[in-house]
Amino acid sequence: MKNKRTPLYALLLSAACVFAASAGSAAADLRIAAQSTPMLYQVADVAEDVGAKNFISSMGERGINFLGNQAMSESAKKAEFKKLLNDSFDMNTIARFSLGSSWKTATPAQQKEYLSLFNAMIIKVYSKRFSDYKGQTFEVKSSRKQNDKDSVVTSFIVPDDGAKVQVDWRVRNKGGSYKVVDIVVEGVSMSQTQRADFASVIQRGGGKIEALLEYLRK
Repeated sequence: MKNKRTPLYALLLSAACVFAASAGSAAADLRIAAQSTPMLYQVADVAEDVGAKNFISSMGERGINFLGNQAMSESAKKAEFKKLLNDSFDMNTIARFSLGSSWKTATPAQQKEYLSLFNAMIIKVYSKRFSDYKGQTFEVKSSRKQNDKDSVVTSFIVPDDGAKVQVDWRVRNKGGSYKVVDIVVEGVSMSQTQRADFASVIQRGGGKIEALLEYLRK
């Protein structure tokens, strides 16, 4: 898939929880991070997963349809972003992974609040960035199965000026429907990055999950 204008780039990195102000700065920042953060999974050399590839392409088209619609208000775009995020991403799996071992020590009430706060954080903070992206193209190149459930779809963000950014989507087949469970940008796992950030907040709070909940409430 290739489009001349792709506000979806904002969606991609916002959903990954690591947003940069421009394609150029995103590439630079993530390449620096990649020097100390290795690729977290290897893709098996097996047949292409056409279903996963089509899923990412369709998700891109859906994002472009509303994010590139100049007639839509920001609140309407935010609502569509929320729908797309919840339809296309396994937010509970991503949120639980990001919390790490603290998920098991949290009470049911804390777990419920954390899942709600995590979703709200992604939507509120990163949907504000939609207008920062102009002129990039989004190209889905290939897909490969990683195991019986997961596939990795490789795509590229191509700005009008500057180096293109490789984005690998880890897609899971759950009962015949695909969901994104991680995004690797220039070799850096966004889920792993978010997990490290949350762990730091909890550690500074004396190892208590309440410290993270308070952080997310703000």
